[in-house]
Amino acid sequence: MAAAVAGRAWPLAGVWPGLTLDVWKGRLRAWGALELERGRAFLMLPVAMGAGILLYFAAPDEPALAAPLTLLAALCLVAFRLRQRYAAFLVVSALAAMAAGFSSATLKTHWMKHPVLAAETGVVRIEAWVEALEKREAGDRLTLHVTAVSPAPDRMPQRIRVTSRMRTAVAVGQPVTLMARLRPPADPAAPGHYDFGRDAYFMGLGASGFVIGAVTVGAASATGNPPWPVRLRAGLDTVRSAISTRIRAAIPGPAGAIADALVTGKRDGIPEGINEAMRAAGTYHILSISGFHMALVAALIFAVVRGGLALVPALALTRHVKAWAALVALLVSTAYLVISGAEVATQRSWIMIAVVLLGVALDRGALTLRTLALAAVAVLVIAPESLLGPSFQMSFAATLALIAGYVTLRPWAERQSGDPAGWGRSVLIVTNGVIGLASSSFVASLATTPYAAFHFNTVHLYGVAGNLLGAPIIEFFVMPLQILALLLWPFGWDKPIWALAGLGIDLFVRSGEWVASWPGGRIIVASLHPTGLLTLSAGFIILGLFSTPLRWLGVPVVVLGLLIAPNGQRPLLLIDGEGATVAARGPDGRLRVVSARGNRFAVQRWLIGEADRRSASDETLQEGVRCDPLGCAMPLAGGGRIAVPRHPDALSDDCREARIVVTRNDPPAGCAAIVVDLRAVAWTGALRIHDEPAGWRVETARPAGADRPWFRPRPTGEVPPVLKIPGRAEPAVPAGNDPEAETIPDLDESVPEPAQ
Repeated sequence: MAAAVAGRAWPLAGVWPGLTLDVWKGRLRAWGALELERGRAFLMLPVAMGAGILLYFAAPDEPALAAPLTLLAALCLVAFRLRQRYAAFLVVSALAAMAAGFSSATLKTHWMKHPVLAAETGVVRIEAWVEALEKREAGDRLTLHVTAVSPAPDRMPQRIRVTSRMRTAVAVGQPVTLMARLRPPADPAAPGHYDFGRDAYFMGLGASGFVIGAVTVGAASATGNPPWPVRLRAGLDTVRSAISTRIRAAIPGPAGAIADALVTGKRDGIPEGINEAMRAAGTYHILSISGFHMALVAALIFAVVRGGLALVPALALTRHVKAWAALVALLVSTAYLVISGAEVATQRSWIMIAVVLLGVALDRGALTLRTLALAAVAVLVIAPESLLGPSFQMSFAATLALIAGYVTLRPWAERQSGDPAGWGRSVLIVTNGVIGLASSSFVASLATTPYAAFHFNTVHLYGVAGNLLGAPIIEFFVMPLQILALLLWPFGWDKPIWALAGLGIDLFVRSGEWVASWPGGRIIVASLHPTGLLTLSAGFIILGLFSTPLRWLGVPVVVLGLLIAPNGQRPLLLIDGEGATVAARGPDGRLRVVSARGNRFAVQRWLIGEADRRSASDETLQEGVRCDPLGCAMPLAGGGRIAVPRHPDALSDDCREARIVVTRNDPPAGCAAIVVDLRAVAWTGALRIHDEPAGWRVETARPAGADRPWFRPRPTGEVPPVLKIPGRAEPAVPAGNDPEAETIPDLDESVPEPAQ
């Protein structure tokens, strides 16, 4: 009925112009009914869950565990009672899905609860078990299960990650003793930037640091059996190391490191130059075990098993060999997950593949919007924190775009395929060919570009060309050979196959380096506003999930997202989460580092966030900055000068001569400068300070009064203000001020013009 009404609605507007509004109302109702008939309401389930997860992470304080669970139970009960009233049932079900997302995030946070180091330590002696080991060009990185620390700091974490600048002779599962400096997981480099502290919390890490001296095998307090997570990781690492040794013995050099990465997930041997070339060519995702590899392995095994069973008529005609092949592919994919190290991104990929393969085994569509929705729900329940990361966003955006494009074009192509000279037959022919691969790469790249720009401030223009050249080499040549080599390993015939795969990898690297050499392929973009990304995502969801003309409502939503995504406001001052690095905007409008010592990582992130191509070591970052034993100073954009004194004795002169003073000390009475109190950073995290016509505006990495488990523990005592503006009796800006808080009127007019 809905389809009939929708089909008759179009001509009505031209016959009865006076009924245009009624006709459009009828169309909208008919289209909406048709969407419901086609089961599109179910596809919105992960969207509603995602909204609930976003609400959880936006909460200023940690919710009580019982509250969202109680709300979820109540909404489920109401939805059950309203099941006969369809409209009300849909509304309440959407609210229940939001509550489910909120509850899953709350439960995961409580499940992961662990101590986080309160403050930076001096050199401490650590006794621990090695849980993970990553070998890098400049040393090793170890994840440790801590058993003892001396002297013991407050809130000593159970798991830490430390970096050694020299090679260590340790293995996973061994007890070690070492000396290290520890610090809490880093706060964001600026408000809205990547929050390592949050990700570290959900990885179970409570501190990070640097090793001082050598790492010694053995520890007095680590005698006996290691904890079960360490034993499990040690067993897996033994298998992975054996495979790595076998591969690298057969394929020397960088090609062997890439072959190893494709099988075991160990990327530590890949030279950074190749990594950069693959990023520029848009093929870096091929070097990390993700959905591409998991899907490729599953597809290869499924095709081989099903094809082999089809050669046996007694089985092919009497048994459900398609289901058998899907289950074998699932088993192999699970083994691949374990061998590759079972990283979080790989786990998400496995969940998606498992949903697809189980659907095949049950004779359901192999890759449909419904299976994508089921996979998204599974991931959001198991790892709700992944919603905030680029891996989840980019993988699901690409998959949604590919499925939606396929679902849209395939029926038309099949209708046209009866004509030998028709376009439809041509489309069907090229679907599995080079043009199909190029089209898939283009659609996936287009869908993931906003997320890459948001998270990495980078857009790669040649990703389609890079994947068109490189992906078939890996897909049709390298991966089948590597699977064959693993199967032939017990028979001793694997090394020639590995060597042949190495030739394919060399060709893949050359193609990526060639594409990377093309000029203008990498564009750095300024930071985007999160509201713009949310709006774009809403538009993509409408375009991808709806099947009637209602989908075109997503176009204006996408356009709106593109309009509001650019974050054109550039701060006058930037201060990192330690209060040790201060950057200010010079007279030419570019950033300068004013502090004597700086956090290069934070500075690099600030520069990238402004689409500034300079590196953190660029000499122009010190242009106009004058430093002496008492402090540093430089001219500011808009006039005046900023001073960052090192010694309290310099405060009097700076208060008289500077427009802005950044200090940890109390300024003298009657200070004529605007004072930024660095002591507040312990509560606020990193700061952005804007000088706007309406007044001063402060953005903080940690919202006002917020307290979440992954936040760095805050000091006790009275909270100092961020800004002290002359002529005000009260602090102008309280610590932890929300980025959307009211601006403070600029009182520069009452301040004498500072000396240049």
